[in-house]
Amino acid sequence: MAENNENNLDMSLFQDQDLELNLELAPVDLTSIPSEEEEEEVNPFLEQETITPEATEESVEEGDETEKEKLGEDESSEVVAEEEGPDEGESQDNSPIYSSFATVLSEQGLLPSVDLQNTDIKSVDDLTAVLKTEIENQGKQYVIDKIGEDGYEALEKGISLSELQQFNNTTTALESITTETLSNDGELAKRIILQDYINQGIDENRALRILNKSIDAGEDAVIEDAIESLESLKTFEQGRIAKVAEERQEQQAALVAQQEKIDNDLKNSIYKNDEFLDGYKVNKSMQDKVYNSITKIVSTSPEGIAENKLMQQRRQDPISFDTKLYYLYELTKGFEDFSKLVTKSTSKATTQLEKALRQNKFEQGGDPTFLDNESYGGIGSELVFD
Repeated sequence: MAENNENNLDMSLFQDQDLELNLELAPVDLTSIPSEEEEEEVNPFLEQETITPEATEESVEEGDETEKEKLGEDESSEVVAEEEGPDEGESQDNSPIYSSFATVLSEQGLLPSVDLQNTDIKSVDDLTAVLKTEIENQGKQYVIDKIGEDGYEALEKGISLSELQQFNNTTTALESITTETLSNDGELAKRIILQDYINQGIDENRALRILNKSIDAGEDAVIEDAIESLESLKTFEQGRIAKVAEERQEQQAALVAQQEKIDNDLKNSIYKNDEFLDGYKVNKSMQDKVYNSITKIVSTSPEGIAENKLMQQRRQDPISFDTKLYYLYELTKGFEDFSKLVTKSTSKATTQLEKALRQNKFEQGGDPTFLDNESYGGIGSELVFD
Protein backbone atom coordinates (compact mmCIF):
# COMPACT_ATOMS: atom_id res chain seq x y z
CA MET A 1 0.00 0.00 0.00
CA ALA A 2 2.82 2.39 0.81
CA GLU A 3 4.47 1.63 -2.53
CA ASN A 4 1.26 2.45 -4.41
CA ASN A 5 0.96 5.77 -2.66
CA GLU A 6 4.54 6.60 -3.55
CA ASN A 7 4.10 5.75 -7.23
CA ASN A 8 0.95 7.89 -7.41
CA LEU A 9 2.68 11.10 -6.35
CA ASP A 10 2.17 13.93 -8.82
CA MET A 11 2.90 17.62 -9.06
CA SER A 12 -0.21 18.62 -7.11
CA LEU A 13 2.01 19.33 -4.15
CA PHE A 14 3.53 22.23 -6.03
CA GLN A 15 0.51 23.60 -7.83
CA ASP A 16 0.27 26.60 -5.55
CA GLN A 17 3.99 27.31 -5.53
CA ASP A 18 5.98 29.62 -7.81
CA LEU A 19 8.79 27.51 -9.19
CA GLU A 20 12.08 29.11 -10.18
CA LEU A 21 14.13 27.08 -12.61
CA ASN A 22 17.89 27.48 -12.61
CA LEU A 23 19.01 26.79 -16.19
CA GLU A 24 22.70 27.42 -15.52
CA LEU A 25 23.65 23.77 -15.20
CA ALA A 26 27.15 22.67 -14.22
CA PRO A 27 28.98 20.06 -16.31
CA VAL A 28 27.78 16.56 -15.52
CA ASP A 29 29.95 13.51 -15.15
CA LEU A 30 28.25 11.08 -17.53
CA THR A 31 30.00 8.14 -15.97
CA SER A 32 28.17 8.75 -12.73
CA ILE A 33 24.71 8.39 -14.33
CA PRO A 34 23.24 4.99 -13.44
CA SER A 35 22.07 2.59 -16.12
CA GLU A 36 18.41 1.82 -16.74
CA GLU A 37 18.76 -1.44 -14.81
CA GLU A 38 20.29 0.40 -11.87
CA GLU A 39 17.58 3.04 -12.02
CA GLU A 40 14.91 0.38 -11.67
CA GLU A 41 16.56 -0.88 -8.50
CA VAL A 42 16.77 2.56 -6.95
CA ASN A 43 13.61 4.02 -5.40
CA PRO A 44 14.20 7.78 -5.19
CA PHE A 45 11.53 8.08 -2.56
CA LEU A 46 13.21 5.59 -0.29
CA GLU A 47 16.86 6.34 -0.99
CA GLN A 48 17.38 9.87 0.33
CA GLU A 49 20.58 11.70 0.92
CA THR A 50 21.70 11.52 4.51
CA ILE A 51 22.14 14.97 5.92
CA THR A 52 24.47 15.35 8.86
CA PRO A 53 23.95 18.00 11.56
CA GLU A 54 27.17 19.67 10.40
CA ALA A 55 25.92 19.94 6.83
CA THR A 56 22.61 21.38 7.96
CA GLU A 57 24.32 23.96 10.11
CA GLU A 58 26.64 24.95 7.26
CA SER A 59 23.79 25.33 4.77
CA VAL A 60 21.87 27.49 7.16
CA GLU A 61 24.85 29.69 7.91
CA GLU A 62 25.91 30.10 4.29
CA GLY A 63 22.63 29.95 2.45
CA ASP A 64 19.87 31.46 4.54
CA GLU A 65 20.57 33.50 7.66
CA THR A 66 17.05 34.93 7.51
CA GLU A 67 15.53 31.46 7.70
CA LYS A 68 17.68 30.71 10.73
CA GLU A 69 16.48 33.85 12.46
CA LYS A 70 12.91 33.01 11.58
CA LEU A 71 13.37 29.52 12.97
CA GLY A 72 14.73 30.96 16.21
CA GLU A 73 11.80 33.32 16.46
CA ASP A 74 9.28 30.53 15.94
CA GLU A 75 10.91 28.36 18.58
CA SER A 76 10.97 31.19 21.10
CA SER A 77 7.33 31.93 20.33
CA GLU A 78 6.37 28.36 21.06
CA VAL A 79 8.25 28.46 24.36
CA VAL A 80 6.51 31.68 25.40
CA ALA A 81 3.15 30.24 24.42
CA GLU A 82 3.77 27.17 26.52
CA GLU A 83 4.92 29.21 29.48
CA GLU A 84 1.97 31.59 29.33
CA GLY A 85 -0.67 28.88 28.97
CA PRO A 86 -2.75 27.83 32.01
CA ASP A 87 -1.63 24.90 34.11
CA GLU A 88 -3.29 21.64 33.25
CA GLY A 89 -4.60 21.20 36.78
CA GLU A 90 -5.59 24.81 37.26
CA SER A 91 -8.87 24.98 39.16
CA GLN A 92 -11.84 26.78 37.78
CA ASP A 93 -12.31 28.33 41.21
CA ASN A 94 -9.32 30.58 40.48
CA SER A 95 -11.22 32.26 37.69
CA PRO A 96 -11.46 36.05 38.12
CA ILE A 97 -15.16 35.95 37.21
CA TYR A 98 -16.19 35.84 40.88
CA SER A 99 -14.14 38.85 41.92
CA SER A 100 -15.29 40.72 38.79
CA PHE A 101 -18.91 40.00 39.62
CA ALA A 102 -18.41 41.24 43.19
CA THR A 103 -16.77 44.40 41.84
CA VAL A 104 -19.77 45.09 39.61
CA LEU A 105 -22.15 44.64 42.55
CA SER A 106 -20.04 46.99 44.64
CA GLU A 107 -20.01 49.64 41.89
CA GLN A 108 -23.80 49.41 41.72
CA GLY A 109 -24.03 50.07 45.47
CA LEU A 110 -25.15 46.55 46.40
CA LEU A 111 -22.18 45.75 48.66
CA PRO A 112 -21.73 48.96 50.66
CA SER A 113 -20.47 47.30 53.84
CA VAL A 114 -17.93 44.94 52.24
CA ASP A 115 -14.30 46.01 51.80
CA LEU A 116 -13.39 44.31 48.52
CA GLN A 117 -9.83 45.67 48.66
CA ASN A 118 -9.08 43.42 51.62
CA THR A 119 -11.29 40.49 50.61
CA ASP A 120 -10.10 37.60 48.45
CA ILE A 121 -12.83 36.30 46.14
CA LYS A 122 -11.47 33.36 44.16
CA SER A 123 -14.32 30.85 44.30
CA VAL A 124 -18.08 30.62 44.42
CA ASP A 125 -17.83 29.94 48.17
CA ASP A 126 -15.94 33.20 48.67
CA LEU A 127 -18.58 35.08 46.70
CA THR A 128 -21.39 33.42 48.65
CA ALA A 129 -19.74 34.36 51.94
CA VAL A 130 -19.48 38.01 50.83
CA LEU A 131 -23.16 38.10 49.88
CA LYS A 132 -24.20 36.53 53.19
CA THR A 133 -22.10 39.06 55.08
CA GLU A 134 -23.74 41.92 53.22
CA ILE A 135 -27.24 40.57 53.91
CA GLU A 136 -26.45 40.22 57.63
CA ASN A 137 -24.97 43.72 57.78
CA GLN A 138 -27.94 45.28 56.03
CA GLY A 139 -30.36 43.41 58.28
CA LYS A 140 -28.47 44.62 61.34
CA GLN A 141 -28.44 48.20 60.08
CA TYR A 142 -32.19 48.07 59.40
CA VAL A 143 -32.88 47.02 63.00
CA ILE A 144 -30.51 49.65 64.39
CA ASP A 145 -32.26 52.34 62.35
CA LYS A 146 -35.56 51.30 63.90
CA ILE A 147 -34.65 50.75 67.55
CA GLY A 148 -31.10 52.12 67.95
CA GLU A 149 -27.83 50.55 69.02
CA ASP A 150 -29.02 49.89 72.58
CA GLY A 151 -32.14 48.19 71.31
CA TYR A 152 -30.15 45.97 68.95
CA GLU A 153 -27.80 44.97 71.78
CA ALA A 154 -30.85 44.14 73.91
CA LEU A 155 -32.20 41.89 71.16
CA GLU A 156 -28.82 40.21 70.91
CA LYS A 157 -28.99 39.48 74.63
CA GLY A 158 -32.39 37.77 74.34
CA ILE A 159 -34.88 40.59 74.98
CA SER A 160 -37.99 40.18 72.86
CA LEU A 161 -39.37 42.99 70.71
CA SER A 162 -42.53 43.22 72.87
CA GLU A 163 -40.47 43.51 76.05
CA LEU A 164 -38.24 46.09 74.43
CA GLN A 165 -41.25 48.08 73.25
CA GLN A 166 -42.77 48.02 76.72
CA PHE A 167 -39.48 49.18 78.23
CA ASN A 168 -39.18 52.02 75.72
CA ASN A 169 -42.77 53.13 76.34
CA THR A 170 -42.24 53.17 80.12
CA THR A 171 -38.93 55.04 79.82
CA THR A 172 -40.48 57.63 77.47
CA ALA A 173 -43.42 58.13 79.83
CA LEU A 174 -41.16 58.63 82.84
CA GLU A 175 -38.92 61.07 80.95
CA SER A 176 -41.94 63.18 80.03
CA ILE A 177 -42.96 63.72 83.67
CA THR A 178 -41.72 66.98 85.20
CA THR A 179 -42.06 68.64 88.61
CA GLU A 180 -44.79 70.82 87.16
CA THR A 181 -46.66 67.71 85.97
CA LEU A 182 -46.54 66.23 89.47
CA SER A 183 -47.72 69.50 91.04
CA ASN A 184 -50.73 69.64 88.71
CA ASP A 185 -51.61 65.93 88.92
CA GLY A 186 -51.78 64.71 92.52
CA GLU A 187 -53.09 61.27 91.56
CA LEU A 188 -50.12 60.69 89.25
CA ALA A 189 -47.75 61.67 92.06
CA LYS A 190 -49.41 59.13 94.41
CA ARG A 191 -49.17 56.31 91.80
CA ILE A 192 -45.47 57.04 91.27
CA ILE A 193 -44.77 56.87 95.00
CA LEU A 194 -46.75 53.62 95.38
CA GLN A 195 -45.01 51.96 92.42
CA ASP A 196 -41.64 52.94 93.79
CA TYR A 197 -42.40 51.26 97.12
CA ILE A 198 -43.58 48.08 95.36
CA ASN A 199 -40.44 48.01 93.17
CA GLN A 200 -38.39 48.10 96.35
CA GLY A 201 -40.06 44.86 97.43
CA ILE A 202 -42.48 46.36 99.94
CA ASP A 203 -45.85 44.63 100.25
CA GLU A 204 -48.63 46.60 98.55
CA ASN A 205 -50.73 47.02 101.71
CA ARG A 206 -47.74 48.29 103.63
CA ALA A 207 -46.81 50.58 100.72
CA LEU A 208 -50.34 52.08 100.89
CA ARG A 209 -49.94 52.80 104.59
CA ILE A 210 -46.64 54.60 103.96
CA LEU A 211 -48.24 56.60 101.16
CA ASN A 212 -51.11 57.66 103.43
CA LYS A 213 -48.59 59.07 105.89
CA SER A 214 -47.14 61.23 103.07
CA ILE A 215 -50.65 62.40 102.16
CA ASP A 216 -51.37 63.28 105.78
CA ALA A 217 -48.16 65.33 105.84
CA GLY A 218 -49.54 67.61 103.14
CA GLU A 219 -49.44 68.19 99.38
CA ASP A 220 -45.88 69.50 99.39
CA ALA A 221 -44.68 66.31 101.09
CA VAL A 222 -46.42 64.19 98.45
CA ILE A 223 -44.81 66.16 95.57
CA GLU A 224 -41.40 65.95 97.21
CA ASP A 225 -41.73 62.18 97.68
CA ALA A 226 -43.00 61.80 94.10
CA ILE A 227 -39.96 63.62 92.64
CA GLU A 228 -37.63 61.22 94.51
CA SER A 229 -39.73 58.20 93.48
CA LEU A 230 -39.65 59.35 89.82
CA GLU A 231 -35.86 59.20 89.72
CA SER A 232 -35.97 55.86 91.52
CA LEU A 233 -38.36 54.49 88.87
CA LYS A 234 -36.06 55.61 86.04
CA THR A 235 -33.10 53.86 87.66
CA PHE A 236 -35.22 50.78 88.29
CA GLU A 237 -36.28 50.56 84.62
CA GLN A 238 -32.70 50.78 83.44
CA GLY A 239 -31.69 48.04 85.84
CA ARG A 240 -34.74 45.95 84.99
CA ILE A 241 -33.95 45.65 81.30
CA ALA A 242 -30.32 44.79 82.14
CA LYS A 243 -31.50 42.18 84.63
CA VAL A 244 -33.83 40.58 82.10
CA ALA A 245 -31.01 40.51 79.54
CA GLU A 246 -28.73 38.80 82.07
CA GLU A 247 -31.41 36.22 82.86
CA ARG A 248 -31.93 35.51 79.15
CA GLN A 249 -28.21 35.02 78.62
CA GLU A 250 -28.10 32.57 81.51
CA GLN A 251 -31.07 30.72 80.02
CA GLN A 252 -29.35 30.62 76.64
CA ALA A 253 -26.16 29.27 78.20
CA ALA A 254 -28.22 26.60 80.00
CA LEU A 255 -29.87 25.64 76.70
CA VAL A 256 -26.48 25.39 74.99
CA ALA A 257 -25.16 23.17 77.79
CA GLN A 258 -28.30 21.04 77.62
CA GLN A 259 -27.95 20.68 73.86
CA GLU A 260 -24.30 19.70 74.21
CA LYS A 261 -25.31 17.01 76.69
CA ILE A 262 -27.98 15.76 74.30
CA ASP A 263 -25.43 15.66 71.48
CA ASN A 264 -22.95 13.70 73.60
CA ASP A 265 -25.65 11.29 74.77
CA LEU A 266 -26.76 10.87 71.17
CA LYS A 267 -23.21 10.07 70.00
CA ASN A 268 -22.76 7.57 72.81
CA SER A 269 -26.09 5.94 71.99
CA ILE A 270 -25.15 5.54 68.31
CA TYR A 271 -21.41 4.84 68.42
CA LYS A 272 -20.86 3.13 71.77
CA ASN A 273 -22.65 -0.06 70.77
CA ASP A 274 -22.30 -1.84 67.46
CA GLU A 275 -25.74 -3.41 67.81
CA PHE A 276 -28.92 -1.62 66.85
CA LEU A 277 -30.88 -4.19 68.84
CA ASP A 278 -29.79 -7.49 70.36
CA GLY A 279 -28.60 -9.61 67.46
CA TYR A 280 -28.73 -6.82 64.86
CA LYS A 281 -25.24 -5.43 64.28
CA VAL A 282 -24.45 -2.22 62.44
CA ASN A 283 -21.15 -0.96 61.00
CA LYS A 284 -19.48 2.44 61.27
CA SER A 285 -20.89 3.58 57.92
CA MET A 286 -24.47 3.03 59.06
CA GLN A 287 -23.76 4.72 62.39
CA ASP A 288 -22.50 7.79 60.53
CA LYS A 289 -25.60 7.86 58.34
CA VAL A 290 -27.89 7.71 61.35
CA TYR A 291 -25.99 10.44 63.20
CA ASN A 292 -25.97 12.74 60.16
CA SER A 293 -29.64 12.09 59.53
CA ILE A 294 -30.41 13.35 63.04
CA THR A 295 -28.03 16.29 63.24
CA LYS A 296 -27.72 17.63 59.69
CA ILE A 297 -30.00 20.61 58.99
CA VAL A 298 -31.46 20.44 55.47
CA SER A 299 -34.26 23.04 55.59
CA THR A 300 -36.26 25.50 57.66
CA SER A 301 -39.98 25.21 58.24
CA PRO A 302 -42.34 28.13 57.49
CA GLU A 303 -42.36 28.77 61.26
CA GLY A 304 -38.57 29.17 61.22
CA ILE A 305 -37.74 25.81 62.82
CA ALA A 306 -34.57 24.10 61.61
CA GLU A 307 -35.30 20.66 60.17
CA ASN A 308 -33.35 17.50 59.49
CA LYS A 309 -34.27 15.21 56.62
CA LEU A 310 -36.83 13.22 58.61
CA MET A 311 -38.55 16.34 59.95
CA GLN A 312 -38.68 17.80 56.45
CA GLN A 313 -40.30 14.69 54.96
CA ARG A 314 -42.87 14.50 57.74
CA ARG A 315 -43.82 18.16 57.24
CA GLN A 316 -44.16 17.69 53.49
CA ASP A 317 -46.44 14.62 53.77
CA PRO A 318 -47.55 14.13 57.40
CA ILE A 319 -50.42 11.71 56.67
CA SER A 320 -48.33 9.18 54.76
CA PHE A 321 -45.36 9.61 57.10
CA ASP A 322 -47.35 9.06 60.31
CA THR A 323 -49.28 6.13 58.81
CA LYS A 324 -46.05 4.30 57.98
CA LEU A 325 -44.55 5.25 61.33
CA TYR A 326 -47.42 3.79 63.35
CA TYR A 327 -47.53 0.66 61.20
CA LEU A 328 -43.86 0.19 61.95
CA TYR A 329 -44.50 0.89 65.63
CA GLU A 330 -47.17 -1.80 65.85
CA LEU A 331 -45.27 -4.38 63.76
CA THR A 332 -42.22 -4.03 65.99
CA LYS A 333 -44.21 -4.00 69.23
CA GLY A 334 -43.18 -0.49 70.11
CA PHE A 335 -39.78 -0.67 68.33
CA GLU A 336 -38.74 -3.59 70.53
CA ASP A 337 -39.13 -6.64 68.24
CA PHE A 338 -37.93 -6.45 64.62
CA SER A 339 -38.18 -10.18 63.91
CA LYS A 340 -41.11 -9.68 61.56
CA LEU A 341 -39.13 -7.22 59.44
CA VAL A 342 -35.68 -8.86 59.46
CA THR A 343 -35.48 -12.47 58.22
CA LYS A 344 -32.64 -14.53 59.58
CA SER A 345 -31.61 -16.89 56.80
CA THR A 346 -29.10 -18.84 58.84
CA SER A 347 -30.57 -22.26 59.53
CA LYS A 348 -28.99 -24.93 61.69
CA ALA A 349 -27.62 -26.80 58.67
CA THR A 350 -26.18 -23.60 57.23
CA THR A 351 -24.49 -22.80 60.51
CA GLN A 352 -22.89 -26.24 60.66
CA LEU A 353 -21.66 -25.94 57.07
CA GLU A 354 -20.10 -22.53 57.73
CA LYS A 355 -18.38 -23.91 60.82
CA ALA A 356 -17.01 -26.88 58.88
CA LEU A 357 -15.68 -24.67 56.07
CA ARG A 358 -13.78 -22.51 58.54
CA GLN A 359 -12.22 -25.56 60.25
CA ASN A 360 -11.43 -27.66 57.13
CA LYS A 361 -8.13 -29.43 56.60
CA PHE A 362 -6.61 -30.01 53.16
CA GLU A 363 -4.92 -33.27 52.25
CA GLN A 364 -1.63 -31.80 51.08
CA GLY A 365 -1.51 -28.90 53.48
CA GLY A 366 -1.11 -25.22 52.64
CA ASP A 367 -3.51 -23.40 50.35
CA PRO A 368 -6.09 -25.44 48.44
CA THR A 369 -5.27 -26.02 44.80
CA PHE A 370 -8.29 -24.05 43.58
CA LEU A 371 -6.63 -20.90 44.93
CA ASP A 372 -3.58 -21.52 42.76
CA ASN A 373 -4.20 -19.91 39.36
CA GLU A 374 -1.49 -22.01 37.66
CA SER A 375 -2.88 -25.38 38.80
CA TYR A 376 -6.55 -24.48 38.68
CA GLY A 377 -8.44 -27.32 37.00
CA GLY A 378 -11.70 -27.76 38.83
CA ILE A 379 -12.96 -27.84 42.37
CA GLY A 380 -9.50 -28.50 43.82
CA SER A 381 -8.51 -30.65 46.76
CA GLU A 382 -11.12 -32.66 48.55
CA LEU A 383 -12.33 -31.15 51.81
CA VAL A 384 -12.10 -33.37 54.90
CA PHE A 385 -14.54 -32.36 57.63
CA ASP A 386 -13.88 -33.15 61.31
